[in-house]
Amino acid sequence: MDHAKLDPSLSAAVEAGDGGPEDRNLLVTVVLEPAPTEAQREVLRGAGVDVGTADRTVASGMLSRRVVEELSHEPWVRSLTLSSSRRPL
Repeated sequence: MDHAKLDPSLSAAVEAGDGGPEDRNLLVTVVLEPAPTEAQREVLRGAGVDVGTADRTVASGMLSRRVVEELSHEPWVRSLTLSSSRRPL
């Protein structure tokens, strides 16, 4: 895993390992280098990331620890951060 791309909270959550590597229990924000290509968008969709429009460079999704590790190795992923869930007021 490329820990340089993970924020400290996400790194700690990944290392905690309270669920299996396939559990999709981490809400993660993915910051991309320039807007993703269609092939990169497909990788993100397959990983469970909501990529939105073609020119977006920030996306999010509920990801497993395994997917976080895989995305951390992609050169077009700038950073991964742990997001907090928002609840209605």
